[in-house]
Amino acid sequence: MIEVVVFTFVFAWFKGYRWKVLNLFKNWSIYPIAFTCLLHIYIIYLMMHGEYWFMEYAKYIKIVSILFYLGLICKYKLFDISIFKKINIKENPILTPFTSPVSLGVLCMGIGSVLNVIAMKFNDSKMPVFASVSFGTGYSKIDMFDKMLQYKDFHIFGSHNTNLIFLTDYIDVFISIMSIGDLLNRVFVVLVIYYSIKVCYHKLINNI
Repeated sequence: MIEVVVFTFVFAWFKGYRWKVLNLFKNWSIYPIAFTCLLHIYIIYLMMHGEYWFMEYAKYIKIVSILFYLGLICKYKLFDISIFKKINIKENPILTPFTSPVSLGVLCMGIGSVLNVIAMKFNDSKMPVFASVSFGTGYSKIDMFDKMLQYKDFHIFGSHNTNLIFLTDYIDVFISIMSIGDLLNRVFVVLVIYYSIKVCYHKLINNI
């Protein structure tokens, strides 16, 4: 997730918020997410050094990491805004929540999860991985999945026998290998952080 968080801050920077993105750090709600980023950096470090014991707790780490975003959601009331400029909460009190960053993010997560399940369904309940550039960084190793198997991990190296390759993990970004489903899951993170920055900025402007 660390790459997605960094991407979102960079994106907000180039969208014109510049140093205003740092206003987010004036409230406690961003710090649990900062903690998970540090945790993910540590996990990347472990993988580069051939250690995979953390896989035993991977699903719990993912759940807690997502729950930590509730702080930003509640602080900046992201249910009460729409990502579409023409939809106003006062004029469309029913429609707005369905077009909020949270609702659309959760929808993307749902679709992404379904796509991952489909990929695994057609590959004997395993998620094939097509590593490439991450071999250069040390994130991926030839024997990694053999070691991870003892922690009941479901990833395997992809091959010519892999079904639905376009739904498997083939998007290699040096420190992570994602599927289309994983990218959709990360849309939630992008929307929550970006709109938190946006709301935080406009609140500051209104208070000046």
